[in-house]
Amino acid sequence: MSALGVKSDNPLVELLERNEQLWVGKKVVLAGEDLSLQLLRTLVKAKEATLLCDNFELMQGAAAALGQLVGRSSFELAQAKHVKVIFSAVSDERLQEELKKQEIECLILFLHKTKSLSQNLLFKLQSHCTKDTAILIGGSNAIGGKSADSLIKGAADVYKVDSARKCTLFLGHLEPENASDEHSPLKQIKAPKALKDVEFGGMSLKQEQGVFSQGELDGGTKMLLAAMHRDLSGKDADAAAAADAAALQSLTDLKALPLAPRDLSVPVLDLGCGSGIIALSLAQRGFKNIIASDISATALHCTNTNAQAQGLEGQVHTMACNMLPSVSDIEQANLQAVCADSKFQIIATNPPFHQGLTRTTSNTNDMIAKAKEHLTANGCLYLVGNNCLHYETALQEAFAKVEVLEKSTKFTVFKASN
Repeated sequence: MSALGVKSDNPLVELLERNEQLWVGKKVVLAGEDLSLQLLRTLVKAKEATLLCDNFELMQGAAAALGQLVGRSSFELAQAKHVKVIFSAVSDERLQEELKKQEIECLILFLHKTKSLSQNLLFKLQSHCTKDTAILIGGSNAIGGKSADSLIKGAADVYKVDSARKCTLFLGHLEPENASDEHSPLKQIKAPKALKDVEFGGMSLKQEQGVFSQGELDGGTKMLLAAMHRDLSGKDADAAAAADAAALQSLTDLKALPLAPRDLSVPVLDLGCGSGIIALSLAQRGFKNIIASDISATALHCTNTNAQAQGLEGQVHTMACNMLPSVSDIEQANLQAVCADSKFQIIATNPPFHQGLTRTTSNTNDMIAKAKEHLTANGCLYLVGNNCLHYETALQEAFAKVEVLEKSTKFTVFKASN
């Protein structure tokens, strides 16, 4: 692991190294955003170190640095000696069971840009802490680093220990409810605001902190679902609309909609699945071989939870992947029975366009350029995007036929085919 690199340009790692007396030689768990492979080189100084990771590309890199290979499920673990990396949603019971195996002497949190995600991590991990557990919270001042202590202020004695390069580090210890009683239970870190279930097409879907569109169905996905499902109804959609225009407009019962004649065993990809709503809506229409992919363990866990709740887990299969899966990716996920050649009849997506605080379309434009190779001869790509992102240019360059299924002042739904 000494080959992992030189001095980090990550100011949070610099803060950890500058204050190593707080965690070196201890049993450490580190979670949050802005994690990097440099942390593995730093964390070798801990007695035991566990890095909790929600990003699959980081997990792959960390596993490789540890000399390990990992699969593509919503829960993966790699370990070498006393350093462990876990790809998991914080709410996954498998993670909670894994953490029960070790005492946490120091919990380190790198702030997310969304406060509720950091709050949720602390809330879910606090049961593994004691009054002696040092809680270190660090973050960029641009996303609230200067006030990071507010996350645990009501439950812990917390103070600022250091700052560097526009980042701040706090240290806290959970306090007992009754200071005079050494056996008193600890004060509780508050849970983030509960998220509402999302209702669509006769389904009620759970949401998790960290999944796109918190507690509601975002406008782009809503428009994509409506346009896609009407398109899948084919010529019969006109008759259905005349008979029950309101039902078709609201899409309150997907099972009741007509479906143009087609083979429902064809492979389908929900790219960037989030809570799984696109994949599950297609499963409700009868499609049997759907892969729901995402780079986030939390998204995959959320999709799995919703698929099980809807009784659709036999039709929707999750895999960790960033953008389009290769044949080897699908083999690694043991999903050859669903799609052996990485060619899909339908690819549907509301692609992300943010990396941290930065807006970018490069990943999506690259996906569009390659999507043709991942579609069957008569396959199609359904994609929704903000109008300001101008995906029509990349689509028209990549595909022979590009249709606009629906458009508003903010979003456009495209259907592209070979």
